[in-house]
Amino acid sequence: MATYIVGLVLAVALFFALKHVYHNFVSGHNDCCGSESGGCGCGCAECHSAKH
Repeated sequence: MATYIVGLVLAVALFFALKHVYHNFVSGHNDCCGSESGGCGCGCAECHSAKH
């Protein structure tokens, strides 16, 4: 029974993670600070120290 509960929790977490990624893709946002996109509007502290 615990296996099903853990699997359900992981499935829900994966759903919300993929939903977040899809929403960012559609809206043009990027979570990766060190990406090659050239923009830095990610909001994380490492963003300003990342080498572009």
